[in-house]
Formats: sequence, structure tokens, C-alpha cells
Amino acid sequence: MLDKSTYRALKQKIKIDESYEEMLEIPSCFARFTPHPYEKLNAPYGNKSPFYLRSGVIDRLYLAQEKLETLQSGYRLKIFDAYRPLSVQRFMIEYDTNRIANEKFATAFKALSKEKQMEVEGVIAHFWSPISDRVELGPPPHSTGGALDLTIIDSSGVELKMGTSIDALVDASESDYYDGSNTVYEKNRNLLVEVMSFAGFTQLPTEWWHFSYGDQIWAVDEGENLERVVTAKYGLM
Repeated sequence: MLDKSTYRALKQKIKIDESYEEMLEIPSCFARFTPHPYEKLNAPYGNKSPFYLRSGVIDRLYLAQEKLETLQSGYRLKIFDAYRPLSVQRFMIEYDTNRIANEKFATAFKALSKEKQMEVEGVIAHFWSPISDRVELGPPPHSTGGALDLTIIDSSGVELKMGTSIDALVDASESDYYDGSNTVYEKNRNLLVEVMSFAGFTQLPTEWWHFSYGDQIWAVDEGENLERVVTAKYGLM
């Protein structure tokens, strides 16, 4: 797995050969986080919910679920988040920027000094994909319909212990944070990676819960594995 800065540098060089696969709602056989946390904040999703993906990504999600069942009977994938239009990406970046400012400095972001604003922005930039001026050339992964956030639940519907909650903006959210620790967190994260990798997904290095297929992040990994340039299948939706 490449580090975050390498991913972002290489992503800028990845071209998108749009497949025009349709967006479909994730089938109800997959567990979901409901009510969805961003919808509870009134994030502007429009006519789609957070539980939409490209049709080809849903096909691979089925493969991951089938693999999981062969490894751990009764275990299921639980979807936290999938499609995120740019309006929601902007909304959540602004929301978390102010949330972090309040948690760290007990005031709104705009009230902070330039130095403290840069500190907060550093945290946000580590976890949230920015929206560039030419966003169509490098859209945030979730805005392509090719990325999703998820975890695993056991046969009783209890989420496996992963070391942090999904969306926790802390160092322990790094995908390799518990590597070599011989902890239950490492074991459970490895299980998630195994089933998602089996289905062709790529894991984001900064977030143990984030996996992509067909977007630019996926293309970076495919290119590294195949030792050649790979184009992305999914662009901005």
C-alpha cells in the first residue's frame, strides 16, 4: 500500500475513461448504518441516498460478501456510506472543519488565528478529499460511485472491533496502524481487507474503512500491481 501523499500525487496523473455504468441502490441484503449520520445532519443528497454505487461495484460487493461467508459463517458486511455528491462533500468538509475547531480550540473555525486554522485544515486534508477547481479531472472517490465505507458485523449483528469508529479523525484510523500488534483490531482489519481485496477493491491508506473500485485511487493501485498505467473507469457523477 502506498502512502497518502504518493496516492494523491499519482492520482493527478490518472485519466478517466468513463464507463457510464449506471448508479444503483445497494441491495437490502447488505446491512446499513441507519439512520445515516450525514443525512441526520441534513447533508444535501438530492434525489439519491448515501447507499448508491455503480452497478459493477455492487457486483463486486456481492463477491466480497460471499468470500466473507466462507471465512466466517454468519458474518456480514455493513455499509456506512457510499455515494456522496459534491454538495455533500462540501457540506461535510465544512461541518468537520468547524467540529474540529470547536473540539481543539472551543471556537468556530473563522474565529481562529491563521496558524490554528492551518492546524485544523491539516487534519481535514488528511481525511477528506478536497474539491479542486477542475474537479472533473480528479473527483473525490465517493463522488464517482466507486467508493464506499464499511465494516463487518458478526452473526448477532455486532460490529467487529476495529480500533476506531468509522470517520474517526485520529491516527489510529490509518489502515496499517495496528499492523504487527497481534491485537483483535489487526485481526479484524485484516479480515476486512482480505474479503474486499478478493473482490478487487483497493483500501485507502488513511482510513481502514474506505475501499474503492474503478476510481482513480483504484487505478493507482492497479498500475502499481501491473507495472503499467491504468485508467480509471468512473468519473464524477
